[in-house]
Parts: sequence; C-alpha cells; structure tokens
Amino acid sequence: MKIAFIFKTCLVLVPQVLCLPLLAQRAEKADTVVVDPESAAVQIGYGTQPAQHITSAISTVQGTSLEKNFTLNLGNTLYGRLPGLTVSQGGSEPGASTPGLFVRGVNTIGGAATAPLYVIDGFISNGSGPSNALMQLMPEEIESVSVLKDASATAIYGARAANGVVLITTKAGRSGPLKVSFTTKQGFNQAQYLPKFLDSYQYASLFNEALRNDGLAERYSQADLDAYRTGADPYFHPNVNWYDQVLRKIAPASSYNLNFSGGDNYVRYYVMLNALNSQGLFKKFGDQNEESSNSKYSRYNFRTNLDINLTTRLSAQFKIAGALEQTMNPNNYTTGGTFSLLASLPPNAFPVYNPDGSFGGSSLYANPVGNMLATGFYKNNSRTILSSLKLTEQLDMLTPGLSVSAAVSINNYFESGSQKSKQYPRFAISKNDAGETVYGPAIGQLTSLVGSEITLDQYRNLIFQGSLDYKRSFGKSDLSGMLLFSSDNVTLFGSSAEPGTPSANSTDPYKHNAASGRLSYVYNNKYIAGFSASYMGSESFPEGKRYGFFPAGSLGWIASNEGFMKQVKAIDFLKLRGSYGLTGNDLIAGLGLSGRYAYMPTYGGAGYFFGTGNNGAGGYAEINIANPNLTWEKEKMLNLGMDATIFKRLDIAFDYFKRDRYDILVASNATMPQFTGIPTPNLNQGKTRSAGFELALRFNSRKDAALGYFLEGNVSYFKNKIVFNAEALQFNKELYATGRQIGQPLGLKAIGFYSQQDIEKRLADPKSVPGVLTEVIRAGDIKYEDVGGADGKPDGIIDGNDRVAIGKPGLPNFTAGLHGGLRYKGFDLDLVFQGVSGNTVYLGGNYFHAFQANGQVAAIAEGRWTEQTASSATYPRLSSKDNLNNYQFSSFWQRNGSFVKLRSAEIGYTLPTPVSDKLRLETIRFFVNGTNLFSWDKVPYGDPESLAGYPVTRTITAGFRIQL
Repeated sequence: MKIAFIFKTCLVLVPQVLCLPLLAQRAEKADTVVVDPESAAVQIGYGTQPAQHITSAISTVQGTSLEKNFTLNLGNTLYGRLPGLTVSQGGSEPGASTPGLFVRGVNTIGGAATAPLYVIDGFISNGSGPSNALMQLMPEEIESVSVLKDASATAIYGARAANGVVLITTKAGRSGPLKVSFTTKQGFNQAQYLPKFLDSYQYASLFNEALRNDGLAERYSQADLDAYRTGADPYFHPNVNWYDQVLRKIAPASSYNLNFSGGDNYVRYYVMLNALNSQGLFKKFGDQNEESSNSKYSRYNFRTNLDINLTTRLSAQFKIAGALEQTMNPNNYTTGGTFSLLASLPPNAFPVYNPDGSFGGSSLYANPVGNMLATGFYKNNSRTILSSLKLTEQLDMLTPGLSVSAAVSINNYFESGSQKSKQYPRFAISKNDAGETVYGPAIGQLTSLVGSEITLDQYRNLIFQGSLDYKRSFGKSDLSGMLLFSSDNVTLFGSSAEPGTPSANSTDPYKHNAASGRLSYVYNNKYIAGFSASYMGSESFPEGKRYGFFPAGSLGWIASNEGFMKQVKAIDFLKLRGSYGLTGNDLIAGLGLSGRYAYMPTYGGAGYFFGTGNNGAGGYAEINIANPNLTWEKEKMLNLGMDATIFKRLDIAFDYFKRDRYDILVASNATMPQFTGIPTPNLNQGKTRSAGFELALRFNSRKDAALGYFLEGNVSYFKNKIVFNAEALQFNKELYATGRQIGQPLGLKAIGFYSQQDIEKRLADPKSVPGVLTEVIRAGDIKYEDVGGADGKPDGIIDGNDRVAIGKPGLPNFTAGLHGGLRYKGFDLDLVFQGVSGNTVYLGGNYFHAFQANGQVAAIAEGRWTEQTASSATYPRLSSKDNLNNYQFSSFWQRNGSFVKLRSAEIGYTLPTPVSDKLRLETIRFFVNGTNLFSWDKVPYGDPESLAGYPVTRTITAGFRIQL
C-alpha cells in the first residue's frame, strides 16, 4: 500500500447555507461563499442522503456560519439558526452555564427528560450541561449541525428519539494540498445589565416608611439620613455598592484556532487546535491576596480526523478529539452564592473595611469582599475524550453498491475539584458614649488554608456498531438501504442529586441494544418512499418488557419534475412530503438511585410501638411499591411539509406537525386511593399533545451582483396541552393541570390593591372583602380574586384553593430568527437576530421583593403604594416584615418574557488578492464581532432570560484570519 502526502497551500471556503435540507442542493447560489458540491448531501441518522430526496423534517446550519461570534459553548451559537429548535439561555457563568435545547418545544410532563438526543459523528453523546461533549465543541471543528424533528428522521434512534435528535458532523480532510488557517480573537466581556438597588439614603428612608406602614417606630433618625446622604460618616453610616466592590466593568476574553487539512487518494486528514480563555467578572482578588485567586475559565480543544484507504476496498476512519477545561474562582466552585449575597446585602449593613482595616460584617451577613479575599480558592478541572474507529469494506464483488462497516467508540468525561478553603474573622462596630469605636466579638475565626480533592462528575461510554449499507440505481429507480446493530454502555459516577455518594444503583451501566434499518426508494427523481425502524431495548425496564419496535414511513413528490410543471417558469423546485411514525423516550426519571429500577420494590428500616409503655421495636418494610409494567414514553408524530424554490432566488420550506405522546410516567393520584397508607407507584398513564408549524425563507442576490447579499428568516410555533395527568380530585376545577399547556403556572390572580375602604369593610365583615388569614391586611397590600374554597366555591378567604392559571409557561412557544449578510469589494457584514414570544417571566426574590428576608430594596419599589399614589401605584406598600400576602406567587409579579435580541454581529474586511500575494498568504481577513449585543424586551429590570445570578454578558472581540 502506498501512502503519499502532497503539501501545497490552497484556499478553502466552506459553505454557508440555510438551515433547510432543500437549500443544500442550491447552496452553489449563495452569494458570500464558494460551496463544495458535497454539501448537497444532507446528514441523516447514521448516514447521508441527497437533499432533493429528503422526505423528513431536518434543519441544518453549517459550522462556518457559527464562527462569527464569541461564545464559551456551542449551544450559544444556535440562537435563531435552526427552525424547530428553541434555545433557552441558562446564564453566562464561564464553565458552569449552558443553554437548554428543545426540539419543537416540550411534550412530556413529570420527571422525564426533555432534552434532545445528541449524536456526534454517529455516536451518542452523554452528559448534561457543561459535561455534555456537544457543548464543549468549537464551531471551527464543525462541518454541520442538523436537527432531526419528525418520526421518519428519528425513528432509527428508537426509544431515545421522541424529544428530537441533534446531529453534529465534524470536519473531514479532503484530497488536495495542505491547507493551513489561523484565527485569533481578542476582546472583552461585560455585564449587559446589573441590578439597580437603591443607595443607603434611599434604603433608610424607605425602610422607615415600611416600619410606619407596619405600625412600628422608625429606625433611622434625620441625623442618620443626613449622614447617609452626605457620606460624611462612611464607617457608621456606610453607603456600599456591593456590586461595584466585587465586580469589574470588563473582563478579557481571547481565542486562538489553528487548522490543518489535506491529503491524497490514500490518506486525508483534518487537525484542529484551539485555546479559549475568558476571565470572570470578579475583580482580580488573586492579585491582592495569594490565598485567593482570580476568576478565570480556560479550555483547550484538539481534534484529529483521519480517513485512510487501506486497500482498494477497505477504508478506515479514525477520529480522536478532546477538551481540557479549568475553572478557578475565589470562595466556591461556582458564583451562585456570591451573587445571592450581593442581591441580599443592604448598602448600609456595614463598611467593607473597619477603621482598623479588619473586615466589616455582622452575624446575619458575611462580607462579600472578605469572602473573595479570605476564604480560599476553588479550582475544577475536567477532560473529555471522544474517540472512534470505523472500518468499511466495499462488497461490490457480491453486488454493486453493497458495503459492510464495523465501528467502536470510547468516550470519557472526568471532572475533579481542588479546594483550598479557610475562614476569616469579621467585626461589627459601634460607638460608645464617648464617641469611640467599639469592636464587637469576632464573627468567624482566622484559620489556615485546608486543601481537599474531590471527584465532581464523570462518565464513560462504550459503543459498538455494525452496519450493512446498500445504494444502487436501476434505470429510473434509486434504491438505498441500511441495517445497523448497535450496543452502548454508559457508566455514571452519580446523579446531580447524589454527587458525592455513588451507589450500585447510580453507577450500574445504562445499556441499550438496538437493531435499526432504513429503506429509501426514488422513482424517476419524482416519487419518493422511505421506511425506517428500530428495535431497541434498555435494561431500565422489567425483563420481558425491555424491547420495543419503533417504525416510521414517509412519502415525497417532487412535483417540479413533472412534465406539466415545466411551463411554470416561476417555480424552479417544488417538493411535497409527509411522514408518520412512532418514537420513544426512555429517560422517564432522573438518572441515579432515586429513579432507577422502579419496576422493583424497595425496602428499608421500619418499626412499630407496642404496649402501654409505647416501646419501639425495629423492623423492615416495603418503602416503594413496584411498577411491574414500567415502560418508556411513546409518541406518534405526523409531519406534512413542502420545499420550494421560486424565481431562482427565493427558497421556502414549511412544516406542520402533530405529536401525541402517551405512557408518560406520572403519579397515580386519580387511580389509586391514598387510604391504602402506602406510597403509590408512578404509572405510565400520562398523555400529552402538541401541534405546530415551522417556516423558513431565504433570498439571495444575483451571483454576479457587485453588492452581494442574502437574507434568511425562520419562525417556529408550537402549542401543547396535557390530555391526562392522573391528578387527585379537586373541587376547584382551576387547579387541574389536565387540559392546560405544559408548564402552565398556577397562582393567585391579582386584581389591584386594597383601599382603606376595603380595610374598613373587612373589619366589619372579614369575608366581604376576601383576604389571607396569615397576614394582617392593610391598605396598599395586593388584592387577589376569590375563586374557590375547599368546596370549589368562593369562601371569602384567599388561600391555595384560589389558584388559577396565570401568565404563560417559561418556555416560549414562538421563536423567530433572522440572519442577513452583505459583501462589497472585500467588506462583509453578518447579523443574527433572535426573537421569542409566548412566555412569562417571574420577578421574585431579593431583586424585586423589598426588605424581605432582611434584604435590599430595588428601584422597582419606587412605584410603591402610598396614600398619595394610591391611584397610580405600581408596587404594593412597603413592609419591614416578611409579608405573607404581597409576595405570594401571583400574576402581579409576572411579566411578558418576549424579546428580540441581536445575538451576533460581525463586520470584516478581506485584503485584496494582490496584497495577500505579496505577503505570500492566500487570504487575510480582519474582523470585529459582538455577541449578545442588544435586547429589546418588556422587562426593564434585567434580562428576561436570566433575572438572577451571574449576569448575562455582552462580548466584543476583534481579530484576524489568515490562510496559507
């Protein structure tokens, strides 16, 4: 066997196409890129298929289109890019936050998984959140991201596909000279919004008002207020903006990427090296104290993909990739506790430092700066390895188009934690009669650093696959098929609920075996029929009931190839398609001990008391009753779609879907009486339904236009409801979830504020003006609608029986994306917008509930109710106590969660060819880009996707890319 490498510099431009299979076939008409002909092949489950023959609902985006921003995980590049995929931002903390991905919304209830199945280069990806390998990939190593949405596309994944499938295909080398590219980005992160709490003077003034409202004496004298206002006494009348003390305005971020690719007829290779660094928003406390650390996140990615022709018939694919991550923070592994403290701590609680330089503090609150400087530092390291080897033998000697393959994949993730912790003393101060500073006893002790090492998370995955593939044309007929046998074995360290106590139940391997197949037939390039199925089993279910059959079929008609359509010049391409099938979801409970082996009873310690002395005797009893009929969720899905190209420049794709899911695991409250005295098992009784549509459009400029442009947009909509939930009987019908949207909030309906007249009427007849029994109602408190009592009828009392459907679920049911680009004489511009609607956000906690739990007061409280503002108030009266009326879960605190965001923008300039030639480079491109730049929304108090914790960040970077 001869293996040769040819090295020669060359430019490669990878395609950018609309997120639709249809447009892959027309990608050569894109205005801003040169497209490789192979892009006409669309990734499907365990293979590819010509775009024009696709009869499934598949959305695709090319990896190069995802590179034009700066994000710390792949999920954050997908906002608004793929119709049918809802991406929900989960925060911005480096190394700890990842977005949620939902294909066609949510269609399950209870504790079942809602995330799609992730598949990287044909192999299942495990882990959740930051540990999922998909989130750690870099856009530079990705060829395409595809979302499989209907049953004909996902049935081949059987009992794991009901929530949709996200396919990642990484780049491969192609025959040709060595191609080298280097890209760097340098920039900064900044908080897009920080909570706006009132200063000490405003805090003290409003707290006095709250005390008066509660009939209590004021705490702050006029002298105190003057001292807060003037800042004349910073130690005993401090005015501390704790966010300013802990956070900096901007934090550096950078990335470096180096790619190599090329090969010949024998060996083709693709190699990527990437380094990503992002410093956190905390100030550089590690520079101030060696026993602290600066907040920073770094990740190093590598990938090598090899395609080798071992003989004329035998070929091999070897892929190995990985990511090494490190996160460092002062005080804790993550920042949640710090931001909770910042949101709670009043500005006048104590000074940062006392006159003698010690840390200020109190028994109620720690000092955030002291925590950052003097409690040690925490570091977690993780590594991910993805490896696979696939051998393919062409069996043309038996029959043309036949091949057989065998593959193995070993994936591994490990995360360890290293903590160096200590304590520090803080002191409350006061003045004695002589005006001298008096220090209280130390709160906390000064200790030395103590180190410990722990395992935070890990999993390993072993996958075996064997397949038989066939593809052949007979005259006007094209036939393709595939049979695949797979087995995968996943071992987890433990669930998130049991991170430190792995047990036999939480570490037993999760095993799947499956036999899958697909058959596709195309006649005369007009009529298409497809069938796919999987026979899959999982050890999570009882013996004899572990395997299920998941079939799906599809039909397609390329109408534009009919003779009678040739005269319709406006329509260049028209395809109608439809599919129907069955898929499943076997993640019906959380991973780990608590949800494992529900088909078996569990036993534990028990006892009984005997005799007049009430003497206890030990015993053993059944704890959880078994469900011997435990099974996976099942979903039947109908999909009807259309793909079209008109006037050679406008591409259209439309899909309508209907999903019926059943056998959802829910509590058996409606079917098993509680008087049995035992915890009743969850049963597969739940049913849900969802329907919706997706529309995608793309318009391109002419190829020869001096000003090139494209504009593509997509919208996705779904509406779901709970058909049956086995709920306990309720007199108040409003309390049933059945018949409502999944995730529909239930709470009290606010109808204004109590007036003084209401209070007087309540004194005469409490039930004449309904109110809670747990709080003394006063004028200015939130007034709720009396919907129903224990018997389902209004009873003059506001309690849990008065809850009704309020607002909308947290997940938006309408998502839109808009992607546009321009190019002119070397200049180019790229913009991505995302918008959502149909969701509600809730204003809760110290950020919005003034003085509760001894907390702060934010600017929202300036619209409070007073006797003078009774007709225009937008906030209830202030209270110094934990008010059990005003801060209940109610419609008063809900806001419209709709928004439109500029997710990314990039402007670039490519040097003219004569200039780059003089520099002996193929191309040089300079660019500036921004990520998460602006948000237009209806929540003036923060980002509607993340109202608490680590702030949503905006990133600005500048960089260049050179190709040799």
